[in-house]
Amino acid sequence: MPDPGPKEILGYHEATKHHPERYARSLGYMDWANQPVPFRFYADAPALPLPLLVRDPAVGYRGLYQAPAAAEPFDIEHIAGFLELSLGLSAWKSVSGSRWALRMNPSSGNLHPTEAHLILPAMGGAAGGVFHYDPLHHALERRAVLPEDLMPQLFAREEGGGFYVGLTSIFWREAWKYGERAFRYCNHDVGHALAALRFSANLLGWGLTCLNHLADEAVATILGLGVTAFPAADEEHPDLLCRVHPYGARPAVPWPDELTEAFARLDFQGRPNRLSAEHVDWEIIARAAEAARKPPTAPEPVRLSDRPAPAGEDSPLTAAAIMRRRRSATGFDRRGGISRNRFFSILDRTLPRAGMAPFDAGLADPALHLLIFVHQVEGLQPGLYCFIRNDRDLPLLRALTRPE
Repeated sequence: MPDPGPKEILGYHEATKHHPERYARSLGYMDWANQPVPFRFYADAPALPLPLLVRDPAVGYRGLYQAPAAAEPFDIEHIAGFLELSLGLSAWKSVSGSRWALRMNPSSGNLHPTEAHLILPAMGGAAGGVFHYDPLHHALERRAVLPEDLMPQLFAREEGGGFYVGLTSIFWREAWKYGERAFRYCNHDVGHALAALRFSANLLGWGLTCLNHLADEAVATILGLGVTAFPAADEEHPDLLCRVHPYGARPAVPWPDELTEAFARLDFQGRPNRLSAEHVDWEIIARAAEAARKPPTAPEPVRLSDRPAPAGEDSPLTAAAIMRRRRSATGFDRRGGISRNRFFSILDRTLPRAGMAPFDAGLADPALHLLIFVHQVEGLQPGLYCFIRNDRDLPLLRALTRPE
């Protein structure tokens, strides 16, 4: 019997497109009374406050991409800095009495459906465990304690030490605004969060590798999602689990089934907060998410191109300063422009390269290409361009598009 998943996903893709004669289905207005709380908390889970960085890593702009220097130790201070520069708060804005936070990682509509969970060994007097990251208070909420006999299986089997980061998505945070398209946005945002984590790791001399063989069901078990009493429509859905390790040290794979079974026996604590008083149910999102659930697969090393490092200008700002200044583009100057070389330099950084952040996280071969409306680029005719990020797909893309 053929797998119905691809057909369901293609159906979702078609149904949630905008069309010339209609928009994709959504509520049609902003229901401010039911805007989701942008932060997840686990009541009754012991909180471990994290220190903020006294000074940022002295790594320049090119350090975002280049192989880093010696690795910093995996202690609570550096893990706190890793989270601060990837998923932490970057600023607060206020207009007409409304106040909201911005974060280091980009998010569609600043809605932040992505949550982070960490699996840490004992350090700094704190027991090892499974923790949820609370960016509002820059704290870890301990959801489960790891038994001592589990520590060697988790941490000693890997080269150079390290820890794990898992990412999950709350579909409702995006569905509140975008309706049926929310599943698209959640996948989009988990990619942003993964890249932010990978860049932050680079500043500390660390690497980050996705355990791309794990099933979604296993990730849910490891993070305690299946035994958590989430409020209706506020559930967290598993996305991925990554190992953070010294740069250049690859984690041992696969993650054994016995480890997942051990996590199934942990006592997970904490009551997740309700995000909205009322919800709108978009059934197509649940169907798409079910169709897209990842099964267990063989560990698959992702072999990227060894093309040279990207050229282009350097920046007087440090990498961390650039991270802290990230903002949404809301104002454009029609009289401004950009040089052809600078434009190509920006595009060049979207090409995956072996051993270079963020695409060396081992998630998968690049399968997305860029359609770009070009305007005000010196030396380029205005128009619609396609930027191919994987040469393997060029023949198929040519066959699917019109010659003009």
